[in-house]
Amino acid sequence: MSDFLWFMRLALLLVITFSCPAITAWGAERQVKRVAMILFRGETPAEKGFRDTLSASKDFDVKISVFDANQSKDKLKSILAGLDSSQFDLFYTFGTMASQMALKKIKDKPVIFNVVARPVEAEIAGSWESSGNNATGASNIVSMESAFKTLSLVMSIRKLAFIYYEKDPAPKYQKREIESVRKKFGFKMIDVQVHDEKAIQEALKKIVSAKVDAVMFPSDSFITANANRIMKVLNQYRIPSVVIIPEMVKENGALISLGPDYYKLGELAGISALDVLKGKKPAEIPIKRVQNLNITVNLKTADKLGINLPIQLLSLSTVIH
Repeated sequence: MSDFLWFMRLALLLVITFSCPAITAWGAERQVKRVAMILFRGETPAEKGFRDTLSASKDFDVKISVFDANQSKDKLKSILAGLDSSQFDLFYTFGTMASQMALKKIKDKPVIFNVVARPVEAEIAGSWESSGNNATGASNIVSMESAFKTLSLVMSIRKLAFIYYEKDPAPKYQKREIESVRKKFGFKMIDVQVHDEKAIQEALKKIVSAKVDAVMFPSDSFITANANRIMKVLNQYRIPSVVIIPEMVKENGALISLGPDYYKLGELAGISALDVLKGKKPAEIPIKRVQNLNITVNLKTADKLGINLPIQLLSLSTVIH
């Protein structure tokens, strides 16, 4: 073969290759879809699960644009005000507050929410079976009765502090459920509201002086963002910490988490998103939730607190050393 013919065949091959960028390993062309990811405190394992699920799709080449409010409600408002919904096929929101605010703004495109414990009470959805609007998603709801049954294997709680960010609506729903089981498990609850970072020090003083047996943290983005500072004091005073978000056990030194796996929540939200992109209406897709309670314990923190975790609990838990 002459050099000229070889060059022409190579050129033709390059033209074919670069003119068909959406051809997949399955041999079919994937549709490009654009998703806006609206976050309050940066990405979590939930977003990784969502991304991985969409990336594995053989039907769609999903391009994700991230808009992070960096723990600022004002910035979140600004992000939503500046979004042009016509530029996206679907919106993903994390948490109750971001989801509520997004749904007030976005009416013409589907919204997939994630980590919303009480979507019906938060008026994000009409029911668990059907939102009745342009949204569906995944919930991180945890049965407080199951949580306190598990905690009874670890400690005796007579006085429980519940710390939360007062501007986030989600913790109020969890607080209400704790109140509903409080008498059954025989403990008193100390309400600890925090309205900004400066208030954290006073909140910690209140917790220490109350001589509580444990502190419970809701799925609260603001409190989670300040968890290192809070856990340092709690562990210093040997006060056990009970959280919903598993990463707080590994990253912040909390004693135990009783909640769903966030990566799995992201996968569930991703499955719903793909169904919507294939043509289903969000109101036709029931809100998903993780069925099994995920337990994560930190042995180093347990040792600091002088707590012996029972073997039966450890056998069911993810253990952080």
